[in-house]
Amino acid sequence: MVEMKDNNFFNVIIIGGGPAGIAAGLTLNSRNISTVIVEANQLSNQKVGECIPPNAYPLFQKMGLESLLIDEKHHLYYGNKSVWGTSILHEKLFLFDRYNKGILLNRTYFEKQLQDISKRNQINWLVDYTLYTINKEKNFTKVVLKSKTDELTLFCNYVVDATGRKASVCRKLGIEKKTLDQLASLSFKCQIKTTIPFYVHTESFENGWIYVSPSEGDNVIVMIFTDLDLIPSKNKGKDFILDIMNNSQLGQKVFKTRLEEDNIFDITTRIANTTYLEKPFGGNWLAIGDAAYSFDPLSSYGITSALASGYYGGHALADILLKKEEALDVYHYIMRDAFENYKVQLHEQYALESRWANSIFWSRRN
Repeated sequence: MVEMKDNNFFNVIIIGGGPAGIAAGLTLNSRNISTVIVEANQLSNQKVGECIPPNAYPLFQKMGLESLLIDEKHHLYYGNKSVWGTSILHEKLFLFDRYNKGILLNRTYFEKQLQDISKRNQINWLVDYTLYTINKEKNFTKVVLKSKTDELTLFCNYVVDATGRKASVCRKLGIEKKTLDQLASLSFKCQIKTTIPFYVHTESFENGWIYVSPSEGDNVIVMIFTDLDLIPSKNKGKDFILDIMNNSQLGQKVFKTRLEEDNIFDITTRIANTTYLEKPFGGNWLAIGDAAYSFDPLSSYGITSALASGYYGGHALADILLKKEEALDVYHYIMRDAFENYKVQLHEQYALESRWANSIFWSRRN
């Protein structure tokens, strides 16, 4: 590996301080690889909770993070309730799984937990800096960062793109992701008078599907997933939401009340489609998390994949710096294999819904 005596050199610079970036930082730190995490925001944006299915527990154990899940801010859940392929609400419990419970994460709090662990492990952080330029120079890479008041130049062997779907490092390098669909979410909060049970609730409708996140208070988060071109203009958003929710089984059997316009607030549209890089690494860079592969939320791959790619990507970089030339190809194989399995499982799940085979949304998937 290339080493420099200056304080502005790190073996690896990680751009992005979310779960994938922190997982990579923890892994590299455990291998004594000098690392810095660069994060644009001092405080995480409010993020929707995410479910950790039972089969994700071994990964948390492997990474030594299972203790984070045992916290009162996260909640156990024991199965899924869905209306899919039929108009009947079905319940599927985790009774026969090796780990018979999942975790509904408080996502913002979980990211703070990860940040605290990284800082206890004395991983370097640069907060409020964004990537400005990245250039290969002889045997190392020059990275220029900017904040509102400062410009900082660092040098490294490898840059890690952990910037999520926007893939900022890849874009700076002129590397484009492939896109498989147009899925987006219309998320919102609504006030209801009943408590939502701690299950994951989903329901398909003519041009998409609904996800309801459990809540302890009277404000519940709902996401309507459909294709971006099927989401109406902003001034028609509430009518679109009310029509879907008030004609849904979840609206009748979980909310137990009709939603009114005044009940809905904080409406946000987000991209949620499946994208991938044909090759998630190059001579001086590696992509992890959503920057490398981003998943349809129906799969529940989000956090689990982010942590896994950070973990395996971190080990790959540590190995390549120790002259194990096949390390990045092995990382690519692991992630590509998982992505191919995901595509098969996602197709099978969407294929279970045949009631609206001729609608725009479902015909695009089946």
